[in-house]
Amino acid sequence: MVGYGAAGRQHAAAVEAASGLRLVGVVDTDPAADTAALPRYASLSGLLQDPRVGLVSLCLPPGGRAEAARDVLRAGRALLVEKPPAMTVDELDSIVSLGTDRGLPTGVMLQHRMRLTDETETGLFRSPQVTAALEVSRYRPVVHYHQRGWRGRPREALGGILAHLGIHYLDLACQILGSPVEVRETGRRERLPGIDSRIAALVRFESGAVLSMTVSAESSVRGERLAVYGPDRRLVIEDGQVTLTTETGPRTSPVEPTPTLRRRVYEEMAHAIENGSAPVACSLVRARGVTWLTEALAHRTEEAPCRTQETPC
Repeated sequence: MVGYGAAGRQHAAAVEAASGLRLVGVVDTDPAADTAALPRYASLSGLLQDPRVGLVSLCLPPGGRAEAARDVLRAGRALLVEKPPAMTVDELDSIVSLGTDRGLPTGVMLQHRMRLTDETETGLFRSPQVTAALEVSRYRPVVHYHQRGWRGRPREALGGILAHLGIHYLDLACQILGSPVEVRETGRRERLPGIDSRIAALVRFESGAVLSMTVSAESSVRGERLAVYGPDRRLVIEDGQVTLTTETGPRTSPVEPTPTLRRRVYEEMAHAIENGSAPVACSLVRARGVTWLTEALAHRTEEAPCRTQETPC
């Protein structure tokens, strides 16, 4: 485990609960970081010299993480990165390509993908007739960004509420709707320059499907909802509950707690390492669509509120 802040502690709890894995040790450059009784390495290079290490989890701020990811893969270790997985699509591609060349699994902690079923990922929601709406409300006070170091610095954080909490359901939208090709933003508010507290946007996908979205840190009432309407079915993911409605009626899946989803990500990575295969649900390459969106929205300006791409993710 590299980085032992809030995300690192969540990862450590997931490893402890997972089968097929054990936490060998952690790296954190902050001397004040409380790693309790866990063995602590002085550096990433020190960790990579330990032959017991087969998987490295990077729980570092996204800015500057890419080189550490490449170091892990060059050292012959599987890689799992915390979200957001990369600052840019080019950065993500370079990591995925290196992992593929070395035959090493690469994954991302976008654990809500584990809520999706085969039925929701068969392409039934990838057509021009499909319309979707996303709304995420996850409150964060101003001091969260002013007093939390890198979280207030765009070159390290990538952004604010969208990149760090809205990304989960936005990634689900990409898994269901496919590759985004255009995004048009409106209604941005910021806590600090480059650190958004609200983003509203319209996204068009390669299939012709469209998504309207609003992600906000400004309401104390929490909620996460993605609704997707196809010609003959509707899919709603709301606060972790998945409901698919067809002509035969609604079918609702039980809500799995988020810690359970993180555990399942680690177990999928363990299975991939054991079998010399690529992970499926938590695959890093599948974050290409959401990375294109977070990159586009992070670099949006008043003069260029719309961004398109000729080659879909």
